[in-house]
Amino acid sequence: MKNHSKIPLLLFISFFFIIAILSVSGIFSKPDQKKGIQSVSTPKKTLGDDKIHFSTSVDNTYYYDNDYVYLYVDLQAGKVENARERTPLNIAIVIDKSGSMAEKNKLDYVKRAVDYIIDEVGPNDYVSIVTFDDNVSVVQRSEIISDKYDLRDKVSHIKPGGFTDLSDGMFEGYSQVDRSYSRGYVNRVFLLTDGLANRGITDVYDLVNKVRDKNRRDGITISTFGVGADFNENLMADIADYGKGNYYYIKNSSDIPDIFASELRGVHDMVGQGTKIKIKFPDEYLMLNKVFGYPYDISGNEISIDFKDVFSEQTKSVLVKFRVRKKIDRKLNFESELSYQDVNSDFRTVTSNDEQFVEPTSSKEIYNRSNNETVVQNISVFESNEMMENALREADNGNYDRAKTEIKSAQDYLSGQMNQVAPSPEMRRQSENMEKYNKDLESADTKSDEEKKEMQKSGKYDNYNSRKKNQ
Repeated sequence: MKNHSKIPLLLFISFFFIIAILSVSGIFSKPDQKKGIQSVSTPKKTLGDDKIHFSTSVDNTYYYDNDYVYLYVDLQAGKVENARERTPLNIAIVIDKSGSMAEKNKLDYVKRAVDYIIDEVGPNDYVSIVTFDDNVSVVQRSEIISDKYDLRDKVSHIKPGGFTDLSDGMFEGYSQVDRSYSRGYVNRVFLLTDGLANRGITDVYDLVNKVRDKNRRDGITISTFGVGADFNENLMADIADYGKGNYYYIKNSSDIPDIFASELRGVHDMVGQGTKIKIKFPDEYLMLNKVFGYPYDISGNEISIDFKDVFSEQTKSVLVKFRVRKKIDRKLNFESELSYQDVNSDFRTVTSNDEQFVEPTSSKEIYNRSNNETVVQNISVFESNEMMENALREADNGNYDRAKTEIKSAQDYLSGQMNQVAPSPEMRRQSENMEKYNKDLESADTKSDEEKKEMQKSGKYDNYNSRKKNQ
């Protein structure tokens, strides 16, 4: 005789199991309630070796008569755990000792910062020190420091001088690093100045191009430190960008030692060297409009972004904007490749690949509910960042009313985006930066010339750090 009492229980279990499957598949999941827009979050992906996490995403996997397509690239280095020893250094400290460095004890604070670096360097680190004003002097040639007391004594005797031959000082720093260049080392120049280049090469574009060439040919990176109100912040940021290093605006001279220490700590644990991303896109349908975040090269339908050195827990993000050439009538693919040399595994080359697709749809509803929220959030940050750059340029030219109009447009744009997607921390930070700069612009007419310079440097530095996702 069959036991029929078990049938209801089996039916209940089967029904519950079906509901669970449907819930996981998303049929019963809730759409984004904000403004009725449905969005898709970017899944976290780890491709290839886990020392550097690499992922790409498009803003929407469908095309529906839109003018632009965005590809977002995210690179995140893992934390270096239980490292046997930190990455060795090969650094040149290039110090502006022109007459203005005597003001507000700038040179004294630089000496303190250099003393800190001397104390921190290890038995495998190469250090050189270069100074410049009208002339360039090599205080310490690149070598492993055997007598730290003697080197500190040399630094203590640096005195302020005349004008600012920034280019020759910088190139001598490159030469010193090149003397001791070694794979697996942090081969970097630290350039500190408080003024404008008024001797040697003074053309901004010429200087930046030479830095780009140096980086490509020799693989030496450079970080820049601008002090006070009179240096050229656009030049310092561009040198750092094309030299694959970092840019710092130092408003108060007393902050110099801490900022130098921060830079030194940041390069102690290298994860990848020669790090590069290549992106192939369908140029029959799309044309490159802009790359946000980092300098790039393009050849045909291939975009190349060279990061050089990547350090523990570092994040680098790039947003690529494509203009639609003609109506998309077939499935398009984007092929991306990350490559780097793993410095902790005998410099073996690690390669990871990722692919994204965009296909046409005749349904606006399908298009609207397929927005990738993470990418849209980053579009909002990068686009508003670019709009703030426009406002900063107008203010540089003294067009404060036009600058106010530009920053208001940027604020309105970002505010509208924050009503469409859940605001990310980066979106909120960008909003705060623009609000702060807008308040500065409102009082620009009452500011002194020095206060206006500081306003511009602070605004640009905030925008720079937002673009680089620096904390």
